[in-house]
Amino acid sequence: MGPRRFGKTSFSLNLLKEFEKNDYSCLYIDIFNITSHRDFLQQLIRAIRSKRSFATTLKSWLEKIKRLCPKVSVDFDQLTGNSSFSFSLAQLADEDTQIAIQDLLEGLSSLGNNVVVVLDEFQKISEIDDKGWLEATLRTHFQTLKNVSFLFTGSRKSLIYDMLNNPSRPLYRSCQIIEFPTFGAEFTDWIIERFSTVGIKCEKIAIEHLRELVQNTPNYVQMVCFQLVSQAYSSVGIKEVEEVLEMVARQNAYAYQTILNSLTLAQQRALRLAANEKQSLFQKELLIKYEIKSAPALHSTINALKTKGILDEEGAAKGCVLFDDPLFAFWLRLCFNEQ
Repeated sequence: MGPRRFGKTSFSLNLLKEFEKNDYSCLYIDIFNITSHRDFLQQLIRAIRSKRSFATTLKSWLEKIKRLCPKVSVDFDQLTGNSSFSFSLAQLADEDTQIAIQDLLEGLSSLGNNVVVVLDEFQKISEIDDKGWLEATLRTHFQTLKNVSFLFTGSRKSLIYDMLNNPSRPLYRSCQIIEFPTFGAEFTDWIIERFSTVGIKCEKIAIEHLRELVQNTPNYVQMVCFQLVSQAYSSVGIKEVEEVLEMVARQNAYAYQTILNSLTLAQQRALRLAANEKQSLFQKELLIKYEIKSAPALHSTINALKTKGILDEEGAAKGCVLFDDPLFAFWLRLCFNEQ
């Protein structure tokens, strides 16, 4: 579990490569964009399809789905063993979709003696309105598939904690939570060394400042450093870092303005508050400054922004939140300070 753009997916894919060297059968399933059981089924089939070694298993599974959905067609090249198929799940009833999901999950154990399945952004299953059916189904298969290990990755901390720590949820205490770590001082040293290879002198404090501004997000740190190199700075300090970070933020202005325009005035004010103030967001003075009616109103607004995936909790710290996109927070500060 860790913020988006922190490298969880890259880490998981590299981990699976290492497992495969030791004869593990590995499956990576990205469910970030699912909205229904049908989407989940489609992503599961797509993941299996990408593995040539699972061709025979896939064929038998798809034959089962064919009986439910006549628009599935499968072809196997006799010479190469490659599979090709087309399918449309559009007419598959939800009850049949659930049966197909259960069949495919049960079949995971037939992929090898030791199977590892990664479910990326797995908290998305909690957003499907099915009264916990998919969560419960996954929990059942965790318990029964003895040769299959599951690794979940997720970025929505508040959602994940509720899924795994709420006694009324199917996945209650079913997983060991691992906080995905941020890079330490070695990341700063590595960046400075990279700058030196192209003849640029970089101050350590500048990179530490950059990391703080983007909430230690490696993706944004590297993006800004790339721009610093491309613009041929001879030396890099705090001033240069802030100039380039501002340029990168303004390049995303249209997308951020579109997000703001989709929010209520109360939500916009809450975002400005969260972007500018580090902690103790419910102080009376801050509520007055940002024209927020009351602490309960702010609490309700923050919960709405969490649901939209814009904000999330910062650990157990009361009155503290994090932006899902730290560059959005930086852009908001720029706009607020210009007024």
